[in-house]
Amino acid sequence: MNNFDKKIFSLYPSCVLVNGKNKDALYDLQRQSYSLIPHALYYILTKYNKQTIGSIKEKYADEANIISEYFKFMLDKDYGVLCEKNVEVMFRPLPHHVFSPKLITNAIFDYDKNESYNLMEGIRQLSLLKCENLELRFYDYISLSRLTDVLKWADDTTLRDIEIMLQYGEDYTFKNILNIRLLYPRLRKVSIVNSPKNLECIYSHEEIFIIYTSQEINDESHCGICSPWYYLPKIELYMESLSFNNCLNAKISIDRFGNIKNCPSMAKSWGKFGVYTLSEVANNKEFQKIWFIKKDDIDKCKECELRYMCQDCRAYIKDKENIYSAPTKCNYVL
Repeated sequence: MNNFDKKIFSLYPSCVLVNGKNKDALYDLQRQSYSLIPHALYYILTKYNKQTIGSIKEKYADEANIISEYFKFMLDKDYGVLCEKNVEVMFRPLPHHVFSPKLITNAIFDYDKNESYNLMEGIRQLSLLKCENLELRFYDYISLSRLTDVLKWADDTTLRDIEIMLQYGEDYTFKNILNIRLLYPRLRKVSIVNSPKNLECIYSHEEIFIIYTSQEINDESHCGICSPWYYLPKIELYMESLSFNNCLNAKISIDRFGNIKNCPSMAKSWGKFGVYTLSEVANNKEFQKIWFIKKDDIDKCKECELRYMCQDCRAYIKDKENIYSAPTKCNYVL
């Protein structure tokens, strides 16, 4: 038996195994990457995780070369480390629960030219809830000065991360956006839609993403797309997905008509903003119920190896009568 076969392979705590219907996955949560793996490797890593590579080969004598290739793959990817048989590696396990003392942690506000609600008042009420993350989506063009007014108003609030979607205008140059970012560092992402095709690009500059896309987004119906572009194997999303809905948990929204919702795309309204406060709706236990619909509860998702790194959508589902129905916009083949 060579030295390699005498060792035990120990998986790093930030590398987690997720089983699926026809294949499995290994998430590297620290590097925010993943690999699809066969059922056989998943089984070996979970069933024989305390045994030497040599003893595993003895159990699969006809496939010893494949076993060696499996572990070489794991080492090449730096998913773990080889250990001596009698030396126990004391990795601190990854926590499986996420907790926030804040009732609302994130929000989406949709807005258009009808100005059907007071946007500044909405931001003020978010701050009263100690919310730190806001996505603002403008479905009609707003001027640079109007955008600056909104960000200035948000500057003296609890908001820490602001993402904004804007309709293209000639004044939304890269230089102008960067200048705004210097004034308002809470601005972390700007998507400028309906841009001319020759301007399409993605800028990553320090702590801000600036995206110019020719895609036309004029309403909330573009939400809920499940695609490899949105797969995000990161620790926070993984842990949240184990216990909560990874899109709607602790979220509150106002759609472009002024309705308070879990998400602007959802049919259910919890009342008009201005008639009800965000706090009144957020404290409603019925409003909170959808926060607890996990990926492990949802049709198709519960059999998918990518379920803990793909954000859910409960607005666009295949069976409107079944809240646990599979997302309509998911085309991933299990």
